[in-house]
Amino acid sequence: MARLIPSDLTRLALAGAHQPEVATLAVLQKALPDDYTVFHGVHWTRQYKGTTWFGEIDFVVVNRAGRVLCIEQKNGPLVEENGKLFKQYPDERKNVGEQVARSVESILEKFKRQVPDQRLQVDYLIYCPDHAVRQLNAAAIDRERVVDTARRDRLGEAIQAILPPGAAGSQGAAKRVEDFFCQTFEVVPDVHAHIGAQEKNFVRLSGGLVEVLDNIEMAPLRLRVLATAGNGKTFVARHFFDKALAAGQRPLLLCYNRPLKERLKHLAHDGGLVETWYGFCDQFLRSRGTVLDFNAMRSDPAFWSKAAQVVGDSALAESPARDWLFDTLIVDEAQDIESGWFEIVRLFLRPHANILWLEDPNQNVRGITDPPPFEDLDFVGYHSMLNYRSPLSIAEFIQRALPDFEFTPANDLPGLGVGVTTYADPAEQSKLVGKLVARLLGQRFEARQIAVLSCRGLNTNALSDVQRVGNYTLARFSGEYDVFGNQIPTPGQILFDTVRRFKGQQEAAVILTDVDPRETRLREDLAVLFCGMTRATVRLDVVCSDSNPWVHLYLLTLA
Repeated sequence: MARLIPSDLTRLALAGAHQPEVATLAVLQKALPDDYTVFHGVHWTRQYKGTTWFGEIDFVVVNRAGRVLCIEQKNGPLVEENGKLFKQYPDERKNVGEQVARSVESILEKFKRQVPDQRLQVDYLIYCPDHAVRQLNAAAIDRERVVDTARRDRLGEAIQAILPPGAAGSQGAAKRVEDFFCQTFEVVPDVHAHIGAQEKNFVRLSGGLVEVLDNIEMAPLRLRVLATAGNGKTFVARHFFDKALAAGQRPLLLCYNRPLKERLKHLAHDGGLVETWYGFCDQFLRSRGTVLDFNAMRSDPAFWSKAAQVVGDSALAESPARDWLFDTLIVDEAQDIESGWFEIVRLFLRPHANILWLEDPNQNVRGITDPPPFEDLDFVGYHSMLNYRSPLSIAEFIQRALPDFEFTPANDLPGLGVGVTTYADPAEQSKLVGKLVARLLGQRFEARQIAVLSCRGLNTNALSDVQRVGNYTLARFSGEYDVFGNQIPTPGQILFDTVRRFKGQQEAAVILTDVDPRETRLREDLAVLFCGMTRATVRLDVVCSDSNPWVHLYLLTLA
């Protein structure tokens, strides 16, 4: 059996490798004896180094004498024209013979530069498992070096005919060649490959929801989307916002928490309004000459309820001005929006305005029990339980830990798994989090790619008064506001926030703290935990109480 580098086939998905190439690699492993080493170049070049000259080589086979065979795989139909072989792509046509020649030339040139005292012997083979070659006489391609669909079952034989095992006494030369390819292809798993692959995969997969909803014909649009975490709801919100702008409309994108608003506001183009419910109230009242005293929030629990009442009364008494009327309403994280708020917002919509309502009942962390009345608006519902964000190792952990929160894993990237760390005293969490942060940084996560999230409130969590974890400072909401009502953050290296405030966002590495579900509020606390777990795109760490019965029943059995 041939030796594979990298050896873990499942991780090739990190490069977005096509399944046919992964299948071919498995065939090569079985079809070739242990005299051969097979390198797969896609993951270790394109993913975090950018497109380079060797990025187009699918497989490199090295025998025990150090001779090399480059294999270029072309799936699907090919074009034979004037004795040459072409692969037609949507935007261009590539000459396969010239592509292989460039690859071989590039390898020879780089090897000569790095190992000047050794001559490298390189040959090539073109593997086109879906194409039957009819006539081929291109100067750059030897017909015997093309394995088409008629010979696909004899791929291993064809390789050994071109590249025999080699003399047993040439291990030194072979070692230098293998070292060259190990260095060239950088066959060391790198966390940035996981992160880059996850970002590309999530955008690619979640784009399917955008496409489905975008093709719904309904005038005016009245669409209520119930979709699980990681399904791409925020992508949908941004897309419909931009679509409304492109149609010359004025859209309002409304969400519950400020961090999500800031993210959406940064993504969205100028022309519409992106706000939280509270921000919407504040801005409208400012336009009417009323400036809210945000410092009063600390002493008045009904501060925002009173503000909302003023907004509603004002809109009822006098129709909103033209710049406060909207053609499209998009509500993200709508499970957090109270029924009364929706009734007020409706006063700011033009007749026949489009409405897109995006929610996930599993993330109802505020315990809202009175959803807005949709019956009089003739809403159409769409459900999707596909989670594209959570990689397989994290998704499967969530399913086992939270069996009542149903969703379907739809991301086949492996991720870097889940770690469970327990504490006896909540005060221990600072030290434990510091160790976890140091470990993540040691794995080459960047500080900006790590989020520490508490399952408790902003001022009631174990780290609320902690400025540092280990050697690292925490960046958090300071509790202060500027004159425009914007939250003022503290300086720091690692983001610290609550799960509730981080809803609608994601990060490569997430550390959840204060995982201690209360029996009296179990469903709400587990909804917070579900929301927090689904924020992680590569690695998840859970810091939990070792005295909590639920933790013992569901988390410690998985550790």
